[in-house]
Amino acid sequence: MLFRAKKPVFSIAIARGALEAVFDECDRYDVDETGGRLLGTYRHDQGRYDIEVKSVLEPGPNAQRTPTYFLQDGDHQEKLFRALEASHPDIEHLGNWHTHHVNGYPTLSGGDKQTYFKTVNHEKHNTDFFYALLVTSKNRGGDPRYAVKHFIFRRGDETIYEVLANDVRVVDTPVLRPRTIIESAEPRDPPPQPPQTCAANPERAKDQEFFAEFYPGLKALLSAGTGALYWKGPLPLVDGSRVDVVTMEDPDDKMRSYSIATSCKKPVIADVLTQYPARKFRSARHAVLQLERDLNEALYRGKMG
Repeated sequence: MLFRAKKPVFSIAIARGALEAVFDECDRYDVDETGGRLLGTYRHDQGRYDIEVKSVLEPGPNAQRTPTYFLQDGDHQEKLFRALEASHPDIEHLGNWHTHHVNGYPTLSGGDKQTYFKTVNHEKHNTDFFYALLVTSKNRGGDPRYAVKHFIFRRGDETIYEVLANDVRVVDTPVLRPRTIIESAEPRDPPPQPPQTCAANPERAKDQEFFAEFYPGLKALLSAGTGALYWKGPLPLVDGSRVDVVTMEDPDDKMRSYSIATSCKKPVIADVLTQYPARKFRSARHAVLQLERDLNEALYRGKMG
């Protein structure tokens, strides 16, 4: 008789100050994605994981941010972790947190999942699990300030476990801090405030995933003047040529429309391009796909003619 493996059970306790530090970081960066590391302790016994988050690490001064991308300052975080570890040797790196509240994507992206599976299965990862805390939206009522979701990845396990709210507690315990770094650090100016834009747009994350897979040359950027997100890069065509394109959000349009333009001057597609200044699309990927289709069709007709 075969016995099925018992489903793992998870409980999470988060120090209130650690969660508030996460929310403070979200307040500072309400246009670009941001994040950090989750530190604490855990107990694992016969398929049950009791995880306690006792501290968070800031992303660091050299962190990279866009509305759909975030990269932490690993060197800075390593120094903070070692300073904390010196006074609290039982501390562990439990996982990471980051935010999607700026782009409206309600769960982990395909890239997030791929990264976390790779991390938890790496030979140098210190635990047999990885905890991912995701900030999904800002709460209008303000209590708590943000909505969050909790996910656990396990080594050698292809399942992603979402830990429901009933199994997550916010506790009033002191937050552990890397004192030696904090006390010796020079005062720093507050981080620059990003330009204000309209509310979160769920199409941003979908566009970024689509472009990352099918059009890796298109990169997400933020207009310093308008605060609008746009993608810029080369678009390959059927004849082997490439044209540079820019597709941009309209920050004044509540329906989140997109426009697209190209600097291409080929006579055979001149008629197509005259139509595009007035055209609007519901996402950046729709704009790129339609322009690619129209330009390729024009090139094909010109060749056949």
